[in-house]
Amino acid sequence: MDTNLQALWSERIEAYQSSGLTMKAWCAEQNLTIHQLKYWLYKAQRQGRKQDRTASATTFRPVTISSQAAAPHSLQIGAARIEVRSGFEPELLRYVVAALSPLC
Repeated sequence: MDTNLQALWSERIEAYQSSGLTMKAWCAEQNLTIHQLKYWLYKAQRQGRKQDRTASATTFRPVTISSQAAAPHSLQIGAARIEVRSGFEPELLRYVVAALSPLC
């Protein structure tokens, strides 16, 4: 798609939204059809949702690892503390961390 056309309609949408006019009145002033405005509003809204999904796809949670001499390692995830001893199962730890992350 032509980026100039997208930029033009991005400006038009901003102008429409700040005008306070109805779609019909704004389109009449601009010599555009309501269908054109609705189409570009839909595309802009769809693009915004796509960007929101992309931005929220990866979430990092803080994990604090502390160790003491001759003691198991412990992880702090929010209010939860997990002790990790040698020979632990990494896959199980991943499941536990994934289960706790939404609660933190």
